[in-house]
Amino acid sequence: MVQDYSISKCTRRCALSQRTLEPSEFYYSVILPKDEDVVRIDIAASAWEAPPEGAIGWWKCRMPTAGAKKLRPAPTGVLLDTLSDLVERPGKESLAYFLALLLVRRRALSEERRVETHGDSSPEDALADSDLWTLTSAADGRVWNVPVREPTAEQLPELEAELSTLLFTEE
Repeated sequence: MVQDYSISKCTRRCALSQRTLEPSEFYYSVILPKDEDVVRIDIAASAWEAPPEGAIGWWKCRMPTAGAKKLRPAPTGVLLDTLSDLVERPGKESLAYFLALLLVRRRALSEERRVETHGDSSPEDALADSDLWTLTSAADGRVWNVPVREPTAEQLPELEAELSTLLFTEE
C-alpha cells in the first residue's frame, strides 16, 4: 500500500542551533519518520555533520536572497480581463494583439472569424479601418474584436517587457 505524506516548507531556522538561516546560506533539509507521519527539519550547513539517525532522505539547499521573488503565471481570467481593457485603450492595439495571440496559443481563446473592413476612408481613419480578429472564450463565452496590429521590430522589446509584466505576478 502506498502512503501519501505531506512535507512542510522550509522552516527558515536551523533545527540544531535554533537560529534563523540567512539569505544565500546553504542548509540541509532532512525527512524523518515520526509516529505514522514524517517531519522535515532544516540544518545549517555549518552545523551539518551527517544525516540524523533514521533519516528517510536529505538534500542540500540554499536560502533565497532577500530580494528574490518567485514569479508565477497570472491566471487566465485576469489575462482575459486585461485583454478587454487593452482593446478599449487607444495606443494599446499592438499589445492587445500580442496578448490575444498568446491566449489563442494557450487555448483560452478560439478564433471565430477575421473581418476585413475596407472603405473609402481618409488616411486619418486608417487605424479605424483595419482587420478585426474575433475571438471567443470557451470558459465564459465572451467575445473580443481585437484589431490586428502586428508590431514593428522597434516596438517588440517594449511590448515584450509589457507583456511579461502582464503574464507574471510575484509571490
